[in-house]
Amino acid sequence: MTKRNTTIIAFILLAIASRLLILAGPGWANFSPMASMALFVGAYLHNRKQAIAWTLLAVWGSNLILNNTLYDAFFPGFSFGFDGYHMLAFALIALLGQNATASASRFIGTNVVAVIGFFLISNFNSFVSPDHTYTRDFAGLLNCYAAGIPFLKNTIASQFLFSGLFFGAFEVLKKQVPALR
Repeated sequence: MTKRNTTIIAFILLAIASRLLILAGPGWANFSPMASMALFVGAYLHNRKQAIAWTLLAVWGSNLILNNTLYDAFFPGFSFGFDGYHMLAFALIALLGQNATASASRFIGTNVVAVIGFFLISNFNSFVSPDHTYTRDFAGLLNCYAAGIPFLKNTIASQFLFSGLFFGAFEVLKKQVPALR
């Protein structure tokens, strides 16, 4: 494994640890490094399949831990931590990451698209969930999206904070360590 890939995996592990610490500590809803990690991995891991695989493994692994410890009251029995809609969102964000590094405007744009995409997919997941919280019509879908708006603030804040940290730190490291270029 190259030094570059090892460093990227270290960033992935840092994202997992950050997610666990944030949720075990202050527990801010939707304040998570995982979408930023997906964007970062997509940008710097040149193999698309590996970028998606590492992203999904990180999300699944942290879900597995969280769902069976912190969130065990919501999951009767053992939870395998797999949610197809969320996995789809993170896979798409990893693919989106391939466009994230060319310029500041592209970096900002891909982060905005990541936030909006995650919001739309994750709230659609809530709409179609078997608990039938929302009516199965267009009004129910709009109500579902409206209910998700208060969580958007933390999603945006964490997306730009962690993306800035991950991308910024890696760019600094690339200047200091030629093997990362």
